Amino acid sequence: MCHLNFEVKGTDIQILIGYSRLKGRGVIVCRDEAGQTTSTDMKVSIGTPVLFPRISFAPSLIVRGAADGVRILKGGPSVLFGKYMTLDIRLAVGGGVGTSLALEGEDNGLSINLGLQDVEGFGLAAGGTIVTFEAP
Repeated sequence: MCHLNFEVKGTDIQILIGYSRLKGRGVIVCRDEAGQTTSTDMKVSIGTPVLFPRISFAPSLIVRGAADGVRILKGGPSVLFGKYMTLDIRLAVGGGVGTSLALEGEDNGLSINLGLQDVEGFGLAAGGTIVTFEAP
């Protein structure tokens, strides 16, 4: 079982065409059946290509997220590295939004239920998003 958390910052301005890129760092911690714990740092990016089915406006945004109970059958924390797709709706006015996103892995076939614990800034977003976890 694995747990991950992260914080990303950036800009999200897009009406089908635009710029959406939040970047930051996080950590993945996994515990095996014997109780041994392994962890690794990761780079996190949340965003879209320039042309993507999405509407968003957030000139400055900070997002903190976490996922608990991510089950992997073998390997360590790096098994969770890869690209994930999700559909999301976010609204931030000041801060304090909690929501959940279902991430579907493009590279590894894993599903992660990601909780957005806190969103700071001003903005809204609706549409698809690509979330990437990679080695630092």
